[in-house]
Formats: sequence, structure tokens, C-alpha cells
Amino acid sequence: MSAGFSFSVATRLIADQLAWFLALLAVASAAHKAFDPGRARQAVRGLLPGASARGASLAVGAAMLGEACAALLLLVPTARAAGASLAAVIWTGYFLVLARAARTGRTDLDCGCSFGAGHRRLGRFELIRGAVLVALAAVIIAARLGEGVTADRGQGPANGAALGLTAAALLVLYGALDQVMALGPLRSGEVS
Repeated sequence: MSAGFSFSVATRLIADQLAWFLALLAVASAAHKAFDPGRARQAVRGLLPGASARGASLAVGAAMLGEACAALLLLVPTARAAGASLAAVIWTGYFLVLARAARTGRTDLDCGCSFGAGHRRLGRFELIRGAVLVALAAVIIAARLGEGVTADRGQGPANGAALGLTAAALLVLYGALDQVMALGPLRSGEVS
């Protein structure tokens, strides 16, 4: 096996695992908004001053629909680049809104970004997380386009199950990191 071939296989495996993780994250994000639409609407109104109640509801609905579509596309190998592109657009939008709020000093807002209940101040973690999600989507796009959008070597049920389990494990780690970063002393640098 040549070095070029093994790199291509490794790149595809990493991109596939990232795609499944981002798909699960998008589904979880859409479900989070569906289960607590009031918090989601409140976050929109806090982050976008002047947004009407109707506008906030429309924004939440559009975000849920976009996340669900991105998730479905990310799971289809031939549509993976489109799904990653849609996810990147959504997360870039979130990042820009959060960055604007942080830049204007409105860090006391609940961005609605975490799966846990409770209000959390907007901080660097939320901005870094948004940038990392966009970067992960870009990795998927680059890997998929690098091999050719129509290239589909198939993924058998065992491979799909392994990807799903890996994605679920990454989602659990993502949630754990979110909860750890919510700890007040850790966020403010006061480790005791």
C-alpha cells in the first residue's frame, strides 16, 4: 500500500467520522430548540436587539430546519459537502451574532448554545467553539471535494455503525466539555 493511498483512506475516515459527529450535533441542536422553543426565542431576541417575537420564532424555525437538513445531507456520502457547507453557513451565522454581542459588551446574554438548562454568560468558549465547528465543516468539505463529489466507495452497515458509535462518543465528549466550561471558577480563571 502506498503512502498516498493510506493518507487518502485516513483522510476519508476522519472526514466521515467528523460528518457523522456534526450530523448528530445538528440533530441535537435542532431538538434542543424544539424542546425549549421559549429559551431559543429569548436567545434570538437577546442576541438580535429589535427582533420581534414573530421574527424570533421564524429565526428559530429556520435554524431548526437548516440544522435538520444539514444533518441529513451530512449522512449521505454524495451530499456530504453540501451538508457540511450548510452547517458551516449556519455556524458562521451563529459565530458572527455571538461575536457582535461580545464586541458590544453584551456578555450577560444567554446564547442558548448549551444543552444544559440554566443561563450562562457569553464568553470566549462559545466563540472558539463556533469557530472550531466551522473549521470541522471545512475539513469535511475539503476532504470530500478532494476525492471528487461523486466518488462513493460505499459504506457498509458495519462501517456505518462504527461511524455512528464514534460520532455518539464525540457528542458525549462535546457535551461534557460544555458542562465543564460552564463552571464559573474555571471560566474566570480562578482555579482553587
